[in-house]
Amino acid sequence: MLTACSKGSGPNDTPVEPEPSGVKTGVYRVVNLVADTTANSSGNAVSMYYSLEENKVVPESQRQTGNWDIVFYGIYNSSVFPNNGAAQGSPGYGGPGKAQIYLVTDREFDAQYYDTTNFKPHTLPIPQSLFPVAFAAVKTVDESRFRTRDIGLDHFQGDQDGWGYYDFYGSLYPDNPKKAHVVYTMPRVMIVKTHKGNYAKVMIENIYKDNPADPDRDNKPGFVTFTYAINKEGGKNLDIKQ
Repeated sequence: MLTACSKGSGPNDTPVEPEPSGVKTGVYRVVNLVADTTANSSGNAVSMYYSLEENKVVPESQRQTGNWDIVFYGIYNSSVFPNNGAAQGSPGYGGPGKAQIYLVTDREFDAQYYDTTNFKPHTLPIPQSLFPVAFAAVKTVDESRFRTRDIGLDHFQGDQDGWGYYDFYGSLYPDNPKKAHVVYTMPRVMIVKTHKGNYAKVMIENIYKDNPADPDRDNKPGFVTFTYAINKEGGKNLDIKQ
């Protein structure tokens, strides 16, 4: 029998650990990622599959694989589903995916921009200074909170919190028709357990081109901007610096 040997395989050599694949532990910002730029409020957008492990878009043809971790789908690509083959409704249903997700909420922090009784923003535009603060505040993982369903927008979540607020009827600006069907991103963090079992925190910053702080119907959806930090060393520590 023939065997292949590599450096470090001799009797007196120290074994060489393989380098982890994909990105390294760190913080990554993705700006104006092109999703479905033809999407509108009357129907679902074309799904966009993303690998946090590789920091790249994955083709739809690989939907039934473990090559992606989250998918942006639904209206304006605004719902985020983990790649979990056991989750009915997931685009990865029936495949090998093992990813999970949950949303971090802090009502005391939310109160700076959000009406926590009526569940809608009370300050618009939401101060951009709150986003890095909320992101940095998430330092670890709560395993008990993971789930396999999607995280979307407040309007569609019923009693569930979302990462953003969808002003379906334009009620926040009743005298401005350009403010109906507008998504306002909120400084909330999603925790993802990737298909490979690593942990990441994800904050969506915008779904409109060039990241307008106070978007309206003139702004073009289908351009996702988000920041994420990933721990590739097997731990739950997400206090990761850029």
